[in-house]
Amino acid sequence: MKSIPYLLPLIFTISLLSCGGNSDYEWDDFDDDYVSTATLNIDNGTDTTALVTITPEDKDTVYDFTIMGLEMDRVVLPYGDYHVKAVTVTDSVIVDEDFELSDDDYAYSFNLNLTQEDYIVENIKYVVGSTGDEVLSSSFTYEGKTYDGIDANVIKGKLIVPNQWDYNLDEESPQEVTLYDGQNSTTKKKLYRSSTFILYLELIELFEQYGAEEE
Repeated sequence: MKSIPYLLPLIFTISLLSCGGNSDYEWDDFDDDYVSTATLNIDNGTDTTALVTITPEDKDTVYDFTIMGLEMDRVVLPYGDYHVKAVTVTDSVIVDEDFELSDDDYAYSFNLNLTQEDYIVENIKYVVGSTGDEVLSSSFTYEGKTYDGIDANVIKGKLIVPNQWDYNLDEESPQEVTLYDGQNSTTKKKLYRSSTFILYLELIELFEQYGAEEE
């Protein structure tokens, strides 16, 4: 029994050696192998199928996508410089430009906005005990027209857009969210293409006018 205290350090030493204590692998090798990546959401804002080709600056790998109209696809890419060419099935060019995935703003997800249409972010407030029919005091103005009761902001159209939202174009905003740490309210951001969002607001106005006329 007296030999047990001496056996434990020996076993520990052997286990260290067997797990790489005598390995030639250097931690610097891990740094050399690691590549930072970001999610790229490819947004085909046209109403027709798009054939999309993304080519890295080094041209080692080419990424090809077929994306239906008003739909999205996703790919994970290393940060860096790329070229995108997107055409319709009838060979009409949608975009043919360079872009960069940069981690300068600590963004880990981007939209590749092929049509470079304006985006609109709606700020949706969730409140404990809310009945969902509160009148918001904010208003939203787009292209000279103001819509009352709407809290939103515009992201001017550009090719690459860092994530600034909770729910992307292809994600529905939920009816309820979970609140933490005693919160009684929170705000979530839902992204829309400007054409979709304005159509949505115009339809709301139309139904409200129709309802008023019925009364």
